[in-house]
Amino acid sequence: MLEGDEQARNESSLDPTSRASREAGTNSQIDGRFSQGMTRFLFIADTHWGSAQDGYKVQPKYGERLPDLLAALRGWMSENPPVDFILHGGDMIHNTSETSITEAVAHFDLKVPVYLCLGNHDLTTRDGLGEWMRLAPGFFIDGASNYTIETTSCVIHVIPNQYGVDPYHWDKTQDAHFLTSQVKDLEQSIASHPNTTRFIVTHSPVHPIPPGQTGFDAPFHAPIETFTSTVSQLSEKHSVRCVLGAHSHTNMRKELNGVNYITVSSFVESPFEFKCFEISEDTISMTTLNLMNRIEFDADYNWDKTFAQGREGDRSLDIQLRG
Repeated sequence: MLEGDEQARNESSLDPTSRASREAGTNSQIDGRFSQGMTRFLFIADTHWGSAQDGYKVQPKYGERLPDLLAALRGWMSENPPVDFILHGGDMIHNTSETSITEAVAHFDLKVPVYLCLGNHDLTTRDGLGEWMRLAPGFFIDGASNYTIETTSCVIHVIPNQYGVDPYHWDKTQDAHFLTSQVKDLEQSIASHPNTTRFIVTHSPVHPIPPGQTGFDAPFHAPIETFTSTVSQLSEKHSVRCVLGAHSHTNMRKELNGVNYITVSSFVESPFEFKCFEISEDTISMTTLNLMNRIEFDADYNWDKTFAQGREGDRSLDIQLRG
């Protein structure tokens, strides 16, 4: 639990391989041949390639070190197999350009599939969506930005939220919402995948970071109420177990009416965290890990903002699916 400085120091210095080594399951690549019905994937977000140390951040940011951090993640994966795929929660790049997308494709060659839920910084030009499909089709399924990852133990519906009037274009407006067509497609996908453990992934958080976590007077990164209502109603209606998001650069988990709403801190901010999910027929588990002990460069940490790492309940999850 990261309630105080000493606890935060202990957490940020943890060996990120320890719990994952104990919990590692056995399954193959995401080709339908999961040997024990287990899905194991990593969730990262807000890598902001091209921003260096500029832009919004909570902890010290090392955007230019993304290649080094991904090399460290490759090392972790090689020592803690198997990993079926990596799910990126958005803002892979900082501004949409052919150069940034092409470089991101090269950097994220991680020997396992990498799937992207587009964030606002991924869509800073009107033709941004088309550029992603042209230059990085491997981050998506069937040439679509809204898609479904299907495994033997779960289904993950990827639905990037909108921000302003123009679909798939961020013009600095932060009015998170889904298009009517997105909701229709999501419900059709849900109907075609019945009786399974279900996740939804979008970029913007559905719930704010509470004052009890931050110590602030008001909720942090609060979405507009209509977005919270829309996602909550969809999730409860269709028995979604987890809704994953990013954008706030903060670890948070809120359980409400059987749904766990989870966000992840920025992968390029100290202590360089990611989440490991393991899903079987009977359980869902989530562990938050970091790469601080694996990097080969000096990195600072802001002890006044340990809330970004979250409390123990924000960093881990264990759900029994069957009584």
